Amino acid sequence: MEDFMLDVTAEERAFYGDRLILLEGIIWEFLTCVTMICRYQVSLGRGDPVTSCQARIKRAGSMREKLRLHGLPVTADSALRDVRDAAGVRLICSFTDDIYRTAGLLRQIPGVRVEGEKDYVHAPKPNGYRSYHMVLTMPLRFLAEAPERPVWLEVQIRTIAMDCWANIEHQLKYKREIAHQKLIVQELKRCADEMISTDLSLQTIRDLLGPEGGEAVPCGS
Repeated sequence: MEDFMLDVTAEERAFYGDRLILLEGIIWEFLTCVTMICRYQVSLGRGDPVTSCQARIKRAGSMREKLRLHGLPVTADSALRDVRDAAGVRLICSFTDDIYRTAGLLRQIPGVRVEGEKDYVHAPKPNGYRSYHMVLTMPLRFLAEAPERPVWLEVQIRTIAMDCWANIEHQLKYKREIAHQKLIVQELKRCADEMISTDLSLQTIRDLLGPEGGEAVPCGS
């Protein structure tokens, strides 16, 4: 985890200003907790539910666009007050059951408050998107006093297959003037269904092998 770096450009530093440290802070606090949770699970012989993690602070351009779309002031204050995904972390798991196991472990972190959850694994979006979303807040230990408003963190938990599909779908979604767009949407949905079928098959194999069937590499190792 010591080598984990957030990709923050000069544009984000200019837009978020002195609020940037709050976004960076909640990401680092959260990832530190996740790393120790993963290592503790391994020490108990339960295996690591998280194979890898990614984090980001929402790009200034994307944040401005989102604020305008919702008729909100295009300011850093509004970005932290009115939008819940300025800071985001994605946790990648090997198996579907690990998604819910991870969500349960996150709820047990002292001081964490879960402000919202959406289960797109059991109830996927119409395009086939699957992931488990949580919005949470947690204490920022580097602050002498708690901030006036909570700092939100959006957490997405998904399997490797779900993450692969979502990344490809995201790339294709932003291409302009796509020929045969309806066919592409149908094919993406078909691929999503096939990937979840693979996830279920792998989960079945893991269940048959039992807990000693293999362990993931600890997050941040």
